Amino acid sequence: MGEAKKAKYRVGIIGTGGHGTRFARTFQLNPLTEVVAGVNPSQESLDLFCKRFNVPGYNDYREMLEKEDIDIAAPILPVKPNPEVVIGCARAGVKAIMCEKPIAGSLEKADRMVEECRSRGIPLASGDMYRNSPNLWKAKEVIDSGELGEVQSINVYGSSNQASGQGCRRMTEMSLFAGDGDVDFVVGWVDGDAADTDRGTIDEWSDYDQGVGGYVRYANGVEAFIHHTGSTTRPGIEVICSKGEFQTDQSSHNRMFKADRGGEMEEIEGLFLPRDPGEARSDYDEDGWQFMRRRMVETVQSIVDALELGVEPRCSGEDLRRALEMAIALRESHRRGMVPVKVPLEDRSLKIIPMRGRWIGRRLHAPYSTEVWTERLHGMTNF
Repeated sequence: MGEAKKAKYRVGIIGTGGHGTRFARTFQLNPLTEVVAGVNPSQESLDLFCKRFNVPGYNDYREMLEKEDIDIAAPILPVKPNPEVVIGCARAGVKAIMCEKPIAGSLEKADRMVEECRSRGIPLASGDMYRNSPNLWKAKEVIDSGELGEVQSINVYGSSNQASGQGCRRMTEMSLFAGDGDVDFVVGWVDGDAADTDRGTIDEWSDYDQGVGGYVRYANGVEAFIHHTGSTTRPGIEVICSKGEFQTDQSSHNRMFKADRGGEMEEIEGLFLPRDPGEARSDYDEDGWQFMRRRMVETVQSIVDALELGVEPRCSGEDLRRALEMAIALRESHRRGMVPVKVPLEDRSLKIIPMRGRWIGRRLHAPYSTEVWTERLHGMTNF
């Protein structure tokens, strides 16, 4: 890695597995951030991380916060321990927090995370999300200018069997183009296709993550349709406006069209960055690292911009809480006979438990039994 750089913001990575290491590398590439410490209860993983980045390591994130001057805390953790760690970092007085998706299992915990950060003026950002892409914000800028007329409806295609785990990506993008306003009500259904395939078919009363589809009505009148189509030739988001439309797919391919006087749609060229070559490439840079995906670079830049410019992160904790609430409300609609469900939900104890790999981590997930997961997670409340 060479000598450590001197940057403006000192970053502590909490969770030094593969994804945490990728984010650490991404922070190292940003000129305003440097990784100064890592945290993991697994000494083997921690030692490798510390060797790679030439930084001290800790088995408890609280010890790191006591001993290191951390500006940006980056918990790259499974969902189960994430709320406690985010709240602990906020109370310790860091300047910003960036964590992974989804931020929590229950609305109650998501509420606490958002409020703990908001009350202290700490930006809370979410990592590895397409919503952090400047391409999407450029599209929003054009739409907000009125060039394509008013947003009329939004279509989401190709949702997975993870209403919360992967679904939060598309729901945050959907809300971006709906103006990030309040949701009035939803009507939804779940399909019983469990995120953990070994669970078989589950029903609407299960709290485990599964596929979801439905209708979302925003308070400003924008309508959104989540088409649970599984694999499709047209994944992504489609924003239908009165004088044009915008399309984005799961490979960061973005297209915008405007209707001419005769009503024919013409593509507007030159607005967006080209498709990210890092999504497909597997070669390595001059330092021996695999090239980082663009959305990870954009995620890190978003939290830096929040600090530098005093703005909300492009994908914030509030955005992730809204996505979780929509997913839960869509399932609640199915539970109640596919009737409209008002948002916000009154019962904040409602939850979705993501697939095991997201909930407790892929390393703990396989090949252990439930009893061993519980035993090994016992110490992770201090993680």
